[in-house]
Amino acid sequence: MKTLPLIACVALLAGHAWAQPASQWEGFGTVGAKLLDVSPETIGLSYRLRVNAAADLATRKVVFIGLRTATPGTGPGTGFGTIDMDVFTDWVEYPDDLGHAGWPEQGYPHPGEPSLWLRNVDYDGVGRVGLRPMSAVARLLFPRQCAGIDRIDGARADLTSIAAIHQGSILGRDIRVTIIRQSLTTLPAELGWGHRFTWAGDVTPALPPGTYWPWLLTVETSGEPPVQFIFLIDELRGQYVVLDGGVSIRTEFFFRPDVPENFEGILQLLVWDVQTLREGETTWTPNSRWDYNEDATLGETAGYGFRTATYRGQPVLEVGHSLGDYDLVGDVLEIE
Repeated sequence: MKTLPLIACVALLAGHAWAQPASQWEGFGTVGAKLLDVSPETIGLSYRLRVNAAADLATRKVVFIGLRTATPGTGPGTGFGTIDMDVFTDWVEYPDDLGHAGWPEQGYPHPGEPSLWLRNVDYDGVGRVGLRPMSAVARLLFPRQCAGIDRIDGARADLTSIAAIHQGSILGRDIRVTIIRQSLTTLPAELGWGHRFTWAGDVTPALPPGTYWPWLLTVETSGEPPVQFIFLIDELRGQYVVLDGGVSIRTEFFFRPDVPENFEGILQLLVWDVQTLREGETTWTPNSRWDYNEDATLGETAGYGFRTATYRGQPVLEVGHSLGDYDLVGDVLEIE
């Protein structure tokens, strides 16, 4: 990876097709599947992924691979924790830890080069989230910045999304992602967990003091050393994976009414070897069934979505675009 000057390399993506506000095209190209048979008190998730094809893309496409958490027994309105391990069809090159970078994410753009974006997303505006790389190598490969969530015209000004964006393309590379919840821990107010927004929309670098559930994420990418990160979610939202929809895959921008169909491009993402871990157990449980449960595209699903496939003789879940016929919402896809 080339080294860029600290200031000169920061180029705002606004105005480029890759930075269209998500809300502008909300619903277009959005299909989703959720993992079935998630056991109660699940504290771990492991899976493999690979971007096998990404070509001639006129606009950014996103595959959100999300882990949603909750703490049983908390009152209504507590909300959920959200850890995203997303695949974008681009990455942005930027210096280590931009802190509060502004929205959209800032950096030198690399469109058409798929990458892994790790994000701790605070959809409830609580402010009690954190993200820390566990080594200098992890910070080099996944520097952080906090751009918020679709901060358009002051909307969502208090919502934090601390992102660590992989520096480089993951095209044609096998990746294993493993995340395991750790023991409840109490932390003082301290720096080093990324920036976050307050309820007033101000930015603060200080983690609020309190009790948190840490989730340890390990990313193993072919051709790179394994790296680890700690995601913090406050004690009221972060104990277990949500049973229904706690593990999900959703797409965004797979269909854009402003882009000619022949410019939509090709994308093929594969997910396989999905396993979950229940608290108190040491053996991981294979999870092979996905419920194709969401289609917000008003019937514009031809040529993209979910289907079963094989990779090197291994059954996989394919998330694809312009590669043929795909299954229909309501189907249960068996990956075994």
